[in-house]
Amino acid sequence: MPQIIYGRHPVLAALRQADSNLEEVVIAQGLQGHWLGEIRRRARAAGVRLRELERPALDRIAGTKNHQGILARRAAFAYRAEAELLDSIPHLTAPPLLVAADGLTDPMNLGNLSRSALAAGAQGLIIPRERAAGVTPAVLKAAAGALEFLPLYRVTNLADCLRHLKEAGLTIIGTDAKTEKSIYDADLTLPLILVIGSEDKGLRPRVRQQCDLVLAIPMARPEIGSLNAAAAAAVALFEIRRQRLGKG
Repeated sequence: MPQIIYGRHPVLAALRQADSNLEEVVIAQGLQGHWLGEIRRRARAAGVRLRELERPALDRIAGTKNHQGILARRAAFAYRAEAELLDSIPHLTAPPLLVAADGLTDPMNLGNLSRSALAAGAQGLIIPRERAAGVTPAVLKAAAGALEFLPLYRVTNLADCLRHLKEAGLTIIGTDAKTEKSIYDADLTLPLILVIGSEDKGLRPRVRQQCDLVLAIPMARPEIGSLNAAAAAAVALFEIRRQRLGKG
């Protein structure tokens, strides 16, 4: 089914891609902004239809008022397959960094995780097909264009996928607030996959079994307990980046 993208950054990011497959861009009547010039220019160059509608019409199409006065329609989001992921490993720049989300169900968490992963230099995001959030307009809005650049792999069995990636030479790092070893005491400059657990249950047992290390983010205040999934991922990803920049 066609997919709705809304928000300034997601629509601009899609228009900047040669293969975005946008069918049309819809702008709210009376919308102002210097960035609208780029929207119109890129839409015309790509042959994408431009329409102006009243804001209530955009509210109905987007299913929310949080669309910043702009949305776009395109073909359904194209996930990448596990076979593509395994084929890509030898071609990733060294040292590789991938992120796996073990059953995130909150679209905001998935979108924010995508944004942090791209910003920290990850080369792909892996999600399971079942019992997890997929790409929705809310995810794309939270990702703010990141999923136009970050490959998203959707796999049938995450634990089996991690085992195959381990056989390909990557180290699997899990996160858990209750474990003793700190993320600041581990060598994160190796070829890595960072695995983030679900919001309520954390890492599932079979996924945890595939982890070479399970690390915690130390808290200054025990009352907090743990960060939410997307925030924990951002902390871990930028610690990985800090160590790699220091080494390189």
